[in-house]
Amino acid sequence: MGRYLDDAKAMYNYARIELQQWQDTSDEILLRDAAEKTWGAVTLATNDLLESYGRRAPSGTGARRSELHAIERRNRRLRQMRLLDRFMALENLLHKDCFYDGNCPLPIVPDFIVGAREYLNDVESLADRRGR
Repeated sequence: MGRYLDDAKAMYNYARIELQQWQDTSDEILLRDAAEKTWGAVTLATNDLLESYGRRAPSGTGARRSELHAIERRNRRLRQMRLLDRFMALENLLHKDCFYDGNCPLPIVPDFIVGAREYLNDVESLADRRGR
């Protein structure tokens, strides 16, 4: 496993715990924190994928988008998986709208948190195929 993926999985597990706590309490802060932890897991997993393609893990989200775009342009399979689109959707809904703005539409945000697992699994599978 790559150096970022273990941390991504751990962060995502914490996000799922907070999501469950939110479901039990309706405490909006828990939902916002779960959204942000999910976004953190997505960025860490993306760093892992980028490194598996020989790219340096960037420090900012804009650079991460650019790097994902660059590897998608060269790789038909990645393009078909629409990783950049999925990355940007998770960023906008979970990080910007929910965490920062407090706009966490239901049931979309909880569904995106749960659905982010598929992105993490896809990234892990792709990175593993690259022979890490």
